Amino acid sequence: MDKDTSELVKYTKALLLLEVYQLSKSDDSAKPEILLARAGLSVKEIAELLGKNLAAVAKTIQRAGKGSK
Repeated sequence: MDKDTSELVKYTKALLLLEVYQLSKSDDSAKPEILLARAGLSVKEIAELLGKNLAAVAKTIQRAGKGSK
């Protein structure tokens, strides 16, 4: 990936993260982990973006999946 693309990806992720936080504040039931997972990010990417433990993020997403069935 070239430098310009890397910068674009970094800023796009930052904008997405800001939007997720905005949405999570307006809807108490929407956790950022779930919103980011629905947007197609991997568990590892979500953990890195949110500064959370990988296992904790995975468990949050797993629990949400079981609750929606």
